[in-house]
Amino acid sequence: MKIQIKSYDNSFKKDIPILFTNTIHKTCSKDYTQAQLNAWANPNIDFKIWEQRVAKTKPYLAIIQNKLVGFVEFYEDYIDCFYIHHEYQGMGIGKSLLEHVLSIAKKNNVFKIRVDVSITAKPFFEKFGFKQVKINHVKRYKEELINFSMELDIK
Repeated sequence: MKIQIKSYDNSFKKDIPILFTNTIHKTCSKDYTQAQLNAWANPNIDFKIWEQRVAKTKPYLAIIQNKLVGFVEFYEDYIDCFYIHHEYQGMGIGKSLLEHVLSIAKKNNVFKIRVDVSITAKPFFEKFGFKQVKINHVKRYKEELINFSMELDIK
């Protein structure tokens, strides 16, 4: 399967929040409670809010055979969202998106990348050399979620 990484395409504006929500609910349930998952990724998706968000953040998209299989939001030196479709994990899509981010960072003379990651995503980022700099206790609605601030020095 050929993975295509492309700049934001408005035709995927509804697919992005669906991928985000489904990925969280299907891959993070071993690390977070159902109440935490719902607070993080409300199953009742507000497509209008998402449409406004992605119009501004312009995420990079991972596409296989015209299907959205992952996306990343990256600006300045920060990865904001990094999600791979739950049925496509372990196929190199995350690696392809991360390599794309590193390429952009190098072109823009960024020498350190920051990201806040879930318990579930932490091993992926560690595999690529990210180091934990702190533990965060994030409040979403009435739920507290643990995540980790991580950094990667780019050579």
